[in-house]
Amino acid sequence: MSDVLFGNLEFFPYFCIRNLIKTMNYLVSRTYRYVLSLAMLLGLSALAYASGSDAPSGLDAKSFKRYWHVESESSDYKVTFSGDTAEIFAPKGLTLWRNEKMSGNTTIEYDACISDTGKEGDRLSDLNCFWMASDPKFPADIRKRADWRKGIFVNCYSLQLYYLGFGGNHNSTTRFRRYDGNEAGVNDVNARPKILKEYTDKAHLLEPNKWYHIKITNDNGRVQYFINGERLVDFLDPSPLTEGWFGFRTTAARARIANFSFTCTTPQPVDVPLHRVGAAPSSQRGAMFGVPFDQGAVTVATDLQLLDGNGTQIAADTWPLAYWPDGSIKWSGVAATIPAGADDLTVRIAGKKKKANKMNTQAPIATNLGNEIKVSTGLTDTYIAKQGSALIDSIVRGGVRVAVDGRLVCSTQSEPVLESTKQVSFVNYVSKVDSAVIERQGNEHAVIKINGKLRSGNGREWLPFLVRLYFYRSTPEVKMVYTMFYDGDQNADYIRSLGVRFDVPMREALYNRHVAFATTDGGVWSEPVQPLVGRRVLMLPGDTSKVSVQERQMLGERIPEYDAFDEKGHHLIDNWASWDSYRLSQLDPDGFAIRKRANDNNPWIGTMAGTRADGYAFVGDVSGGLGIQLKDFWESYPSTLEVSGARTPMATVTAWLWSPESEPMDLRHYDNKAHDLLAAYEDVQEGMSTPYGVARTSTLILNPGEGYRGKKQFALDAASMNTPGLILPTPEYLHDRRAFGVWSLPDRSTENRAKVEDRLEQYIDFYKNAVEQNRWYGFWNYGDFMHAYDPVRHEWKYDVGGYAWDNTELGSNLWLWYSFLRTGREDIWRMAEAMGRHVGEVDVYHFGDNAGLGSRHNVSHWGCGAKEARISQAAFNRFMYYLTADDRSGDLMTAVRDNDQKLYTLDPMRLAEPRDKYPCTAPARLRIGPDWLAYAGNWMTEWERTGNTAYRDKIIAGMKSICKLPGRMFTGPLALGYDPATGIITSECDPNLRTTNHLMTIMGGFEVNNELMNLIPDAEWEDAWLEHATDYKAMARKILRNKFRVSRLAAYSAWQRQDKAAADEAWHDLLTTSEHTVAPPFYIYKVDVPDVPAPIDEASQISTNDAAMWSLDAIYMQEVIPQD
Repeated sequence: MSDVLFGNLEFFPYFCIRNLIKTMNYLVSRTYRYVLSLAMLLGLSALAYASGSDAPSGLDAKSFKRYWHVESESSDYKVTFSGDTAEIFAPKGLTLWRNEKMSGNTTIEYDACISDTGKEGDRLSDLNCFWMASDPKFPADIRKRADWRKGIFVNCYSLQLYYLGFGGNHNSTTRFRRYDGNEAGVNDVNARPKILKEYTDKAHLLEPNKWYHIKITNDNGRVQYFINGERLVDFLDPSPLTEGWFGFRTTAARARIANFSFTCTTPQPVDVPLHRVGAAPSSQRGAMFGVPFDQGAVTVATDLQLLDGNGTQIAADTWPLAYWPDGSIKWSGVAATIPAGADDLTVRIAGKKKKANKMNTQAPIATNLGNEIKVSTGLTDTYIAKQGSALIDSIVRGGVRVAVDGRLVCSTQSEPVLESTKQVSFVNYVSKVDSAVIERQGNEHAVIKINGKLRSGNGREWLPFLVRLYFYRSTPEVKMVYTMFYDGDQNADYIRSLGVRFDVPMREALYNRHVAFATTDGGVWSEPVQPLVGRRVLMLPGDTSKVSVQERQMLGERIPEYDAFDEKGHHLIDNWASWDSYRLSQLDPDGFAIRKRANDNNPWIGTMAGTRADGYAFVGDVSGGLGIQLKDFWESYPSTLEVSGARTPMATVTAWLWSPESEPMDLRHYDNKAHDLLAAYEDVQEGMSTPYGVARTSTLILNPGEGYRGKKQFALDAASMNTPGLILPTPEYLHDRRAFGVWSLPDRSTENRAKVEDRLEQYIDFYKNAVEQNRWYGFWNYGDFMHAYDPVRHEWKYDVGGYAWDNTELGSNLWLWYSFLRTGREDIWRMAEAMGRHVGEVDVYHFGDNAGLGSRHNVSHWGCGAKEARISQAAFNRFMYYLTADDRSGDLMTAVRDNDQKLYTLDPMRLAEPRDKYPCTAPARLRIGPDWLAYAGNWMTEWERTGNTAYRDKIIAGMKSICKLPGRMFTGPLALGYDPATGIITSECDPNLRTTNHLMTIMGGFEVNNELMNLIPDAEWEDAWLEHATDYKAMARKILRNKFRVSRLAAYSAWQRQDKAAADEAWHDLLTTSEHTVAPPFYIYKVDVPDVPAPIDEASQISTNDAAMWSLDAIYMQEVIPQD
């Protein structure tokens, strides 16, 4: 074969430029490999090497046989060369195979054209290619049966591969297929793979002699094919081909190919990119977050390093949060002190851990000292008693005790005050510590766990508490996470106040003591305990400074001792007012007031008022003091920050979670009747509408200071304390790991996809505004949404039994979490975090008769008599736990691992399908969904967190027993027999009875099963699930005349079966129907006064059910069956 010159010279400059670029890339890559090798020799970490990136195109005469081989139906084929361009004359079918096997995430690029100049053998057709091709019979060698295939196209049906035929069938079609290696397709047309994508329009067919740049990507199962920058294929493979060979394919044509290149990278990158959610704190702060990894990529012996954008290592602790079935790390927790200004952070997989050098190992942060625990961060020493009333005995900074006797305080009153009330009694409580332990610690952080109850003077103990204290090396702050459990009598125990209190030693003169509050948007209210101001000006003898004593006092400078002043100064200081108590009170979400008083026997005087305070306060003097931040201060009203005893040697600062200035908590159910809703929705039953066993978690940050330093420094401290400093893996990284299952990144690449993204944003923004416009705030309410809207009243149905607070109905919390995962938006994080905290604590029972269950939607969060496992399921808490390593979320998941045992005593279908009508001798009953799927999520989570395979086995037992039911997932009735001891599900009713349940998969079950099928491959279960997904819509309409839309199921079926018609139908249903009726256009408009108390956004057909369900459907469908 000899080189030839092409007649079409216009392409030579193009080739020259392309080849110049490739030569430069080649040299760069060789340099990179040298640097990589040098780094490895020096023991340094480096980025993962991308195989193939430096391999030549090989389309020149000299190197062709080294990199390519031909498989041709005709022996009369010819290959000629001109530089890095090969011209292939193929009288019949021909495949030009690249010799290297490709694997992992692969990108292939090349230029090609079909010649049609009138020469013999020219034909405008078939610019085709195979990729990720392999022979199932000989997966290690694509050449093994080359002599049998002989380049014959139909024989290639014996291979597994992706195929794109551009301008095939005499330039009449462009088609994409995935071959499954079914050799029957060689002879049987019906066994051949279906067409997954087809174009027949002229714009997507070949033009003669036109060069096309082709780019193919296989990225974590997503296959894309681009030609001249236009994407023709976007396919998420349910069973992706991850390795194989590339073949350039044509038939009865003359084709040219040039500039071939490919790269292959392992799916798990060496460096995990992180991003900040929101602003970075202005000071060095501790941070804790989670990072997922691919199975097998990281083990307990792997060294994980935290790096900043300059490659500087930041000392960090890492520990397993979850394991893959093979024992490798699925999620790792990371804790570190992040320097101020650090950005572009990454977590690097740095190889095997080195043995610690005892000489260089730092002392642990926390130490057990008999009856107390000492935590030393390098800036502070904190002493935590294991018994007594104080959670924190003392905090010392710079050798100065800045806070002592940190405790919980509470008061109750005997009854609400009415006009007829004649006498009310009050009882005060203080914390009583039962235990304090070092729960976790590494070199860089420590977690102290404290349990106890509140105790009154007469010995009553109640309101159990769990407090965790988080410490980080080289930072003074202490994060305090306080969970209060309610175990009172709703008809007798009215909490009047609940708070966290510290005493603060005051060493300096009154005029060197300061109290400060953060107000709004960086504002500061700050005053000395004794302001040095009156009718006369205080002068310091001999002071020639132009700055007055009062100005210096307000700047936080130390004012000289009393003796430094003359007699006139003494007179002024002795007579000027000083103040003992201060309050910043946020009793509603729209207003706060700051007041102070001289002593307890005198009235409060107002100083200022504002809208929404940031929730940070400081009390102390110029040599030390304590700052305290109450997270979600105004959102969780009624809140108060109070300082008292400022004139005494020991001041007190209290962060009131429930302000004593507010009405007492009244946790009684809102009414005594079901208002004709009965079991269908509200289901009021004796003893069921109770708050006994619910909880509430609050977060505070303690900031032990070296003294007051003026308003500017206080404002910086307040801003830093009020900035979470959240650090997480990027949305793209989480998506590639399929963290939390299958979901999509925002995709506006086509008009139809952009419209879906618009609707998703509309829903999120509408509810963000609804929270604000309707003031869905408050200690017990913050985080929840309302369930349904009343367009006549222009009001949410806040007072209608089953339609008020949403309590996760149809996965509203999942909607927020997946919306955050795909966008990384800070505002969505705030909503998701708040709802996650609320749902996990307030809507769930943590002890008592209903322990482990949650309440459905109601005017009272705990009002509905239907107590269900789906509301408390671990699937709802996995996001917070794995993303932030939040230990409280871990508690919630552990608490429900054996939740199915509750079925022995509480039958979820006791009213809807009583046993006397539906025979069952099993010890318990449940529905496959949402009940069993919720339990399966609990077991999955416990298994991956602990490695306890007993929980895996329980899942498998359930799967296999469901598959044995006469109708599998359609087996009737809804309530099936269940044995909590074995996990086996049974049916004793008519074996021909069939039913459907739209609630099975839309309350977290679908998302749980997405992850389960990845962890526990089971062909029979997967077939049963696919059958349910495929037949659900028709079965529901046939059996129950139920038109409730479950688009995720339809999308799953369409994706797995690669059924375009089913995919189109799923999109049509999503875009044209609401829950079970025809959907009107989603239109948001303004309603103004006087029709409403204040202007609001309204969408008359809105329901949280539909917003959540539609969004979860769309987020899933954008990934698996995206529209063109």
